[in-house]
Amino acid sequence: MRTPGRSALLLLMIAVPAAIHAQKADSTPVAPVDSNAALNLFLDCRAPGCDFNYLRTELTWVNYVRDRTAAQVHVIATALGTGSGGLEVKLAFIGEKQFIGVDNEVMYNTQRGASGDELRQEFTRVLKLGLVQYMLGTPFGRHLAVAYTAPPNAAPAQHDRDPWNFWVFSIGMNGSFGGQSQSSNRSGSGSLYASRTTAAWKFRANANGSTSRNSYVLDDTTNYIALSHSYSGGAVLVRSVNDHLSFGGGFGLSASTANNLDLALRVAPTVEFDFFKYDQYTRKRLVLSYSVGLDRYHYTDTTIYNQIRETRLDNQLSLSYATTQPWGGANAGISGSAYLSDISENHLSAYTSMSVRVARGLSVSYSLSYSRVRDQISLAKAAASDAEILLQLRQLATSYTYGGSFSLNYTFGSLFNNVVNPRFGF
Repeated sequence: MRTPGRSALLLLMIAVPAAIHAQKADSTPVAPVDSNAALNLFLDCRAPGCDFNYLRTELTWVNYVRDRTAAQVHVIATALGTGSGGLEVKLAFIGEKQFIGVDNEVMYNTQRGASGDELRQEFTRVLKLGLVQYMLGTPFGRHLAVAYTAPPNAAPAQHDRDPWNFWVFSIGMNGSFGGQSQSSNRSGSGSLYASRTTAAWKFRANANGSTSRNSYVLDDTTNYIALSHSYSGGAVLVRSVNDHLSFGGGFGLSASTANNLDLALRVAPTVEFDFFKYDQYTRKRLVLSYSVGLDRYHYTDTTIYNQIRETRLDNQLSLSYATTQPWGGANAGISGSAYLSDISENHLSAYTSMSVRVARGLSVSYSLSYSRVRDQISLAKAAASDAEILLQLRQLATSYTYGGSFSLNYTFGSLFNNVVNPRFGF
């Protein structure tokens, strides 16, 4: 007679190997028939719609590699906002290894308010089309087919009359609150936005405001309440002259308790020149701009220069560079401003950042910024209290500001990652 213990042991000996075999079968990567012959793709995505799990599910006839040096095709995806509030997405296809010199760019537009699913579907569709020319050079090319899905009641494409005449508007507001037994806070903000963009003209106007109230119980008899607000707004109108040059003009206004400003107003014409053509803006740009402005200030309290109101003239000059390349990306810029009545009252700033793929699996990035400050004309004459200093409620006198960051990342192991397994959320 077989004992219960022996029966359980027998079932366990049968079940465990079966479970292991099933796990091995389930974990086999979903890959093309011969993954060694599939196209190796490295996707450098800086645009919405890059859902890598979705891509691995919908685009299964490539090998996704995590290092660009192993890729046969390197795709750089970037995006810029359009006048309608949508996006212009550009996919740059760069051939590597046997495809050196086989490069191409594909652009498409997304609608304002498109959902995340719509964005990733369109991104995947265009990515598939861009990869066709490379797939034809692999054994998998013979499996490709072209299909066209016509929209319902398709008719020759025509431009419909735009009832909004390219105008786009946006309004938003938000609020928050919180607290504990010894403190409480609440804040609110709102924004308005309007724009109109055509090939020749660009207009933008916006207004923003925020206010906050923070309460702190310091002891049984003392309750400190910190109130602050800031408001800003402005408009700019730009005229495109050619592929490199633009002229514009605008105004801006602001108010801030932290900066001792009841009102700051600036009106200025501006000229901008891009040494590269504007249609290369997502990949590289070198932009020089210059403006001369009329400034009007109304201060909350008397300043360190014994002013409560004043009018100034200033000029501002800036030069900025940015590039996105297969090896990574870089940004750098320098800007300066000075009041024409006294050029010793000036502000100089510089920044740089870079992200570089140094070698297989190794990437390095950094950012640095520095400003020399000589133009704090709005500083209040009255000294800031300890609470205002600690809570950063008042602008403090300084001669410079700086900041920076550095990161190093090294990844090693399998180059291929075609499997989708979203269990436990990672």
